[in-house]
Order: sequence, then C-alpha cells, then structure tokens
Amino acid sequence: MTNEALIAEARKVVQNIGRDAEAGVTLDMLPKVQAVDAVVVYFTSDEHDGKIEVFLERESGKFITAGLMPPKAKQST
Repeated sequence: MTNEALIAEARKVVQNIGRDAEAGVTLDMLPKVQAVDAVVVYFTSDEHDGKIEVFLERESGKFITAGLMPPKAKQST
C-alpha cells in the first residue's frame, strides 16, 4: 500500500476516537501526518495468554510505542 492509502486506513480506524469531550483531542486537532516503516515485535507464551507488543521504526530501531495486554481474568466457577 502507498503511504497515502495507509494514512486513509489509519484515519478510518481512529475516526471515532476523541469524539467525546473527555478525550481532549480529536483527529481534526492533529493536522501533521506521517507514515513510517515500522515493525511490531510480539512477546507471547504458550503458558500465558498475556502479550506485550513493541513498535519500532524498521530502519533505526527507534521506539514508537508499546502495549501490554494482560492475561484474561479467570472466571470463577
């Protein structure tokens, strides 16, 4: 995909983020847009269902963002 197509897809994903007053920011407030070549590194385990993901610029390795998905809460029986 071209950078323009990727940016269009990203806009679709985030179009509803920040529509409420509590968010404090909307897509319209952020006019500067750039696309970077990135890689996502996932840390997972067969024994645990939690996951950590780290986004890095592919060429430089510069940190972009990271996310933690904690294990799902066990349901009581």
